[in-house]
Amino acid sequence: MPPSASKTFLFPVPPGPLRILRHPNYLKYFSGQLISTCGTWMQHFAQALVVYRLSHQSGFWLGAIAFAGQLPAFLISPLSGVVADRYDRRKILIVVQIVELVQALLLAGLCFSGMVQLWHILILAMVLGLVNAFDMTTRHAFAVDMVGKADLSSAIALNSMLINISRVIGPLLAGVLYAAVGEGWCFTLNGLSYFPVIWGLATMKTLPQKRASESKSVLKHMGEGWVYARNHLVIFRILILSTFVCLIACPYAVLLPVFALNILKGNPHTLSWMNGMLGAGAIIATLLFTGVHNAQIIKVRLIRDVIFWGLGLIMLGVSSNLMMSLSAMFMIGYFMMCVFPTMNNAIQQMVDDSMRGRVMSLYTMTFLGTMPFGSLAMGWLSDRYSAPTVVTGAGLLTMAMGIVLVFRNTMRHHLKDVASGISVQSKF
Repeated sequence: MPPSASKTFLFPVPPGPLRILRHPNYLKYFSGQLISTCGTWMQHFAQALVVYRLSHQSGFWLGAIAFAGQLPAFLISPLSGVVADRYDRRKILIVVQIVELVQALLLAGLCFSGMVQLWHILILAMVLGLVNAFDMTTRHAFAVDMVGKADLSSAIALNSMLINISRVIGPLLAGVLYAAVGEGWCFTLNGLSYFPVIWGLATMKTLPQKRASESKSVLKHMGEGWVYARNHLVIFRILILSTFVCLIACPYAVLLPVFALNILKGNPHTLSWMNGMLGAGAIIATLLFTGVHNAQIIKVRLIRDVIFWGLGLIMLGVSSNLMMSLSAMFMIGYFMMCVFPTMNNAIQQMVDDSMRGRVMSLYTMTFLGTMPFGSLAMGWLSDRYSAPTVVTGAGLLTMAMGIVLVFRNTMRHHLKDVASGISVQSKF
């Protein structure tokens, strides 16, 4: 057990991912981050409704704002990995939280003043995307500094659960606040929510960080990270799969206001319930998550979960009924959160500590770097066809990817068996 972790705690900790709460470091992190992430989802919820209103119900603008918020991560993620490997990750995260706090309060001020326009949201989304590249890459690498490698899979699972608990609570609170007092208070509370996580980071004691040499150039460090990931076959294949699902299967989220308000003829509360069911499915998935190290088991899990994720998207796309749509959101959330913690845990367990930040920056690139293009494409296509058609198509492509992987895996095993048979026969 790391020196920062206590052997007992104030209350009995059940087995599974929740045992990580024995670590005082992670308890501080979890508590502050839960509040902060609830605020972040409140902002996402309110911002989507503001954009939808200001753009006169344009799916393209929903996609464009998402694109602006995520594209900087694609450009800056390799640098964020070098920074996370060379400098104190805890201090990097504190600076990032402060910038995000200021961004949220600026957006709140624009809304309270009645001056908010689409271009304001676009610029602030780009600022948030820029710091998110450092936030997410550093956060992934920082987990091992908090709890050590032995409890890393539990930390990853509980962090996923944290995100999805907040995905339930944040939009539900935002739906009530938005209807009662307007979007400005959603952004204000998000800004204030950063204070607990800043306090937690400032007061925790972490394990020594194995840092990369500062004598090499930034470009040299970036190149080393790419070569390492490319030469590690399992990590490289996981990065390819993550790129695909983030480009095709994730961007449906930008169209949820269209489903809630137009397809289901609902209101902001309908959108809250859809986000809530997505989060509920994801919470169940993370509670059941167990980290594995066997490459074949990881492969089988990922293929199965990708296929069912695609099926959930198809259900959402063809549904015009609230209960069916909520069931689809639960299914999407469940299998989405089966996929990402499995990929994250597999990479983190295999990667060398000195390469952790740079490899995790490539992982960050696969979703924060590809989702903006998927979001922009989905928004554009939804204005020309329809949101249900686009989401159904994304679901079909996702299922097709899973089926291709099943076929490929089956063929590889068949060829291996044939080769083994030939080898045995040649001995006689």
